[in-house]
Amino acid sequence: MNTYRMELNSRLRMLLFCVLTILAGNTAAQITPHEAVSRMKKGINLGNTLEPPDEGGWNNGPARERYFDLYKEAGFDVVRVPVRWDEHTGNSSPYMVDKSWMDRIEEILEWGLERDLFIVVNAHHEEWIKEDYSNAGKRARFDSIWSQIAVRFQDKSEKLIFEIINEPKGLTKEQNDELHQRILSIIRKTNPTRNVIIQGNNWGGAEELMTMVIPEDDYLIGSFHSYDPWPFGLEGHGPFGPIEINALKNKFSAVKTWAESNNIPVFLGEFGCHKDAEYNLRMLHYRTYVELIQQYGFTPCVWDDGGTFRVMERATSGWNEIKDILIHTTADAPGNPKLSNYQDTLIRLEWSNRLDDCDSIVIERKTHIGSFSMYATFPPDAGDLMDTNVFPNIYYYYRIIAFHNNGTGLYSQPVRILMTKYIPQVRGLFLGEPLPIPGIVEAEHFDTGGEGLAYHDTDDINRAGEYRPDEGVDIYNRLGEGFHIGDAMPGEWYEYTVAVEQEGEYLMDVHLAAMKSGGQFLVTIGESSSDTLFTLSSGSWLQTNQVSVPIYLSKGTQVMRFSVIDEPLFNFDKIEFTLNTTGMRNPGMVDGLRISKDPGGQLIITQDDTAEIRMIRIYSMSGTLIQIIDHPGHPARISTCGISTGLYIIQVHTQDHLKNIKTYIGS
Repeated sequence: MNTYRMELNSRLRMLLFCVLTILAGNTAAQITPHEAVSRMKKGINLGNTLEPPDEGGWNNGPARERYFDLYKEAGFDVVRVPVRWDEHTGNSSPYMVDKSWMDRIEEILEWGLERDLFIVVNAHHEEWIKEDYSNAGKRARFDSIWSQIAVRFQDKSEKLIFEIINEPKGLTKEQNDELHQRILSIIRKTNPTRNVIIQGNNWGGAEELMTMVIPEDDYLIGSFHSYDPWPFGLEGHGPFGPIEINALKNKFSAVKTWAESNNIPVFLGEFGCHKDAEYNLRMLHYRTYVELIQQYGFTPCVWDDGGTFRVMERATSGWNEIKDILIHTTADAPGNPKLSNYQDTLIRLEWSNRLDDCDSIVIERKTHIGSFSMYATFPPDAGDLMDTNVFPNIYYYYRIIAFHNNGTGLYSQPVRILMTKYIPQVRGLFLGEPLPIPGIVEAEHFDTGGEGLAYHDTDDINRAGEYRPDEGVDIYNRLGEGFHIGDAMPGEWYEYTVAVEQEGEYLMDVHLAAMKSGGQFLVTIGESSSDTLFTLSSGSWLQTNQVSVPIYLSKGTQVMRFSVIDEPLFNFDKIEFTLNTTGMRNPGMVDGLRISKDPGGQLIITQDDTAEIRMIRIYSMSGTLIQIIDHPGHPARISTCGISTGLYIIQVHTQDHLKNIKTYIGS
């Protein structure tokens, strides 16, 4: 009897254990999309491995278990495994996937799941279904592939995530919507709560994600891919500067708004930069993506193909410097690393420390044949290093690490410089003679002599490289009427040797392109200087308008400096100088305009000619349009009722002229 009771109790305990195990499994399978995305902070693709017709048939060999140890040790928590099923699936019903291929895929997925990584498996390079979606037999074949995947992996950890199709280029929007709905219904028969990634048509971009029809389902994650800007990201040439970064911010912000309005988290399934891109800009590109991904709360998965987008060095079981950007960089990491050459044996490295609770700053250095190692240590308030231990014709690479008081290190992106033989800087005239005033000074015709003498730019690269490519100023040909300076950042300046024909008051028309008003700049010529001037929006980066102001100039050869004071960003095209008067300036008139006030507080505007004033516009000093007055008469009388006290720009339009004068409105 006691033996019977003992056996019964043992069986009851076993039954209870099995029930609890099942319940625990069901609970674990309920991880929500938002929970999954919140835990998938750093991701990487096992690219160009399982997509060839035969595994390892392209630039990489077969997948290795050690890769997943490397992923885990590096700090990645999600691995996307692109898989091509076509070459391993029958072409007639029931369209069976080769058992050996399914076994191999399961083995690789288990390598990741056993290490507690999130794993994404998809259908990749399935061009046959994208190019002939109207074929009912091919649709049935794709349905069968996904039915077999879903059945085979239905009992896997909830950390396994299905992605229906990669970059469905060739499908219309309607076909892509229909495919996602149909495959999702197949998956749900055996995986009712598994998280599934959906993607828009075409190349799976952000715009396509935001316009696709979202299936009714509680376990969806939206995905988009971004190598923006093209062609810089995908081909390695073209610009990458403030304009392109701002466009990225706008795209990420739009996706974030879409995600919040639809209550769907976002997976950035692929991003990266072609290895042919200029080194410093390529490293900045990766850092920019990391910071934006963190800011907007997406799950990132960098594209690593072992080739032109390489991150892991598979042959040596190591990593290149991109890994540390992905793992150790945040918005608080040291910013703006800048390198410059001084004389034959001196490199200057400058940076800014953004970390409040910082213990120390460590500088790591390497050459093109070595790996990074500690080179110098500084206190938290340091901002530059003078490196004298350098030799000509060698590339030197640097990165800055700011250590928290708890020992955690945040990495800047690495930067490099070629140590060149020192050539003393001498100012020269780009066109061989001073630029005449009156006349036009083109932005791109600044003096020769280089950084710190003829110009100052925040980096030493001409990002466009379309004109004067060996100079550090970013010169573009976007406006269609010659070249212009773009990516103009606060603190930058450009100098021009000019020859003023005669003393007098000149009208200075500064041609600029800006999406937003309010960018600030200053023009000095010899001993004369404009006030701080403000850009007005031209509504486009490709069209200019003018900021027109008077300036009184002395006769003779002198240096003109154009200084960028503050954002919003703008492009600088040219300055056109027209002689207004000669001799001494009339202190009561500015640009031929006089502004006075009557006892009632009205502004009275008169001018020194009889041309009809067709329109007057009043702008704030930040460039905001305050008021428009059509045909105000002569003299013009303008009520200031409702205008706040302060400085304003009064812009007067006649048939032939546009004149500006700054005035104070108030009591």
